[in-house]
Amino acid sequence: MYRIYPTLLNSFALFENQTTDAQGVIIVDMWEMIDRINRVKKPTTEAQQKGIDFEKAVVTGDNEDLFGEGIIEKARALLPSKYKTQFYSEARYKNCLIYGFVDLVGGDRAVDLKSTRRYEPNRFEYNHQNLYLLGLEKYGVKTLDYVITDFEEVYQETYSLDAYNFKPLFQQIDNFVDFLEQHKRLIKDKKIFDKKTDNNQLSLF
Repeated sequence: MYRIYPTLLNSFALFENQTTDAQGVIIVDMWEMIDRINRVKKPTTEAQQKGIDFEKAVVTGDNEDLFGEGIIEKARALLPSKYKTQFYSEARYKNCLIYGFVDLVGGDRAVDLKSTRRYEPNRFEYNHQNLYLLGLEKYGVKTLDYVITDFEEVYQETYSLDAYNFKPLFQQIDNFVDFLEQHKRLIKDKKIFDKKTDNNQLSLF
């Protein structure tokens, strides 16, 4: 049994695709991938802090003045009228438990708040946080909305449980499990290998 969270799978997607930054440097190489699996603490980057500040400003009103006029108001207008924050979700795929917290859940919608330096349409089409839809189905959630800012404008992407093709994400999970087994000796954080779970209790999505 493997316990995996979507952010880690997104890191693996960057590794597998050898994605580079604006300077042409690979974002997640093999050793960075191992560090992320092992939860090695690293300083918060400026971009990460901006994302944290954006979420706080939208949800709590803290430091709204850090953002351009209308940005926070536009983001809030895309949220459910009532919602719960940091809503836990988990789902099973083969011998994997996919777990994590979605930013907001209200009615039949889940919402994830995102910030990015440069926005392109359908940016989150293959984001592994879309797997939250499978775990939230039992709560009546039908769509996952990404509310995104590039600090100039606010955008929205919506993915529906009924219409979404999970196969590419499932394939990447399979590849990640292979990676874990191939590099087991380098993995110090053994929580990812959950030996306590009864495999007979597993179910497919």
